[in-house]
Amino acid sequence: MRQLLLLCSLLAAASAAHAQKPAWLAELAPPALGKHPRLTPTAVDFQVSWKGAIHSGAVTIVFDPPNANKPGQFVVKSDAQSQGIAAGLFPYEHHFWSELHRDTLRPRLFYAVETDAKEVTTTTNRYSSTRVGCTESNKNLETGALTTESPSFNSAWAHDIFSAMLFIRSQPLVAGDKLVLVVMPFKNPYLLRVQVVGREVHHQLNTIKLSVSMQKIDRTTLALKAYKKLNRSATLWLSDDADRIPVELRAEVFIGDVRATLTDRRKL
Repeated sequence: MRQLLLLCSLLAAASAAHAQKPAWLAELAPPALGKHPRLTPTAVDFQVSWKGAIHSGAVTIVFDPPNANKPGQFVVKSDAQSQGIAAGLFPYEHHFWSELHRDTLRPRLFYAVETDAKEVTTTTNRYSSTRVGCTESNKNLETGALTTESPSFNSAWAHDIFSAMLFIRSQPLVAGDKLVLVVMPFKNPYLLRVQVVGREVHHQLNTIKLSVSMQKIDRTTLALKAYKKLNRSATLWLSDDADRIPVELRAEVFIGDVRATLTDRRKL
């Protein structure tokens, strides 16, 4: 009898788990890269601004730097710092390092150091085929106090920032196409939804216009929650050429209309 009751309990638990499976899992894009040509070693510079008028920061992203010395890995580096008035109001800088498996462009390691007026945050994410393990430490610049947490998230195909970017650019990107991805760029997982709006000339360049939105994912229940820092869809323009690099990102965030606009790109 005990074995029968145990079996019934297990079957009931399995049935309940299946019933609670979130609908968004069925929306996820297949993990394989698309057929668009891969990005060759390239560096891109962006100017960050409020409403395109007040310069507030600069970002440089380097894809596949020749001097990375990581055989078998596709490395992406990013450096940023606030400037001008923003540097006084919201001082910030970051240094990101991402390692992707060269054959699949799936993430392996993401390392980030972010510094603002109050603290230094160091994040290390390690990606496997079943989970993302995160270690995040925060050092208070006034007291020197250090806190550390190590959240994880069970997900077979979670992306970091740059693997998501490279996956999206690899797809056909036909007007009306929709892509849904799980991203865990730092300690929290999100559901990223991308829709191809169409083609247009933007900043004197032929571009692909995308609508981008994000929701938080509860690690335990997998329920979706609003992402308050991005309360409406952002707009991203990619160059409509072999490189498909970002030309501009416009987002209405908690501090207002923020834009990152391409100022230079160069082959390495």
